[in-house]
Amino acid sequence: MLNVYTIGYTLEMLIETLSVREAREQLPSVLERFRKGDRTPVGVGSHRKTEAVMVPVEVFDELTAERSRSLTQAAASVRAEGLAVAADVDAITERWARGEISTVQMRELVRQLYGAS
Repeated sequence: MLNVYTIGYTLEMLIETLSVREAREQLPSVLERFRKGDRTPVGVGSHRKTEAVMVPVEVFDELTAERSRSLTQAAASVRAEGLAVAADVDAITERWARGEISTVQMRELVRQLYGAS
């Protein structure tokens, strides 16, 4: 990517960030890189700020699978204590595992469920 308009840090990782215009123009070449096995994330944003990240679908699948494994392990720990995970909590954490809500949103929804703030 020669037309990278900024290099910024996202979650403590150096990431190339393309403007929206550059992302539109370079999408075919980014997809080709992904097809060839390049797993390097590519940021998209304006005003030199990464607002979204493109990754190969395999990377996304790995990330969401890891979240699901974490939930399975957490539920097993809860069961080992003789407790159960409430269905409402399970539904919220599943949304988190799929990447539909952020960690902050997931925690807030669970807190609201239990009347904690």
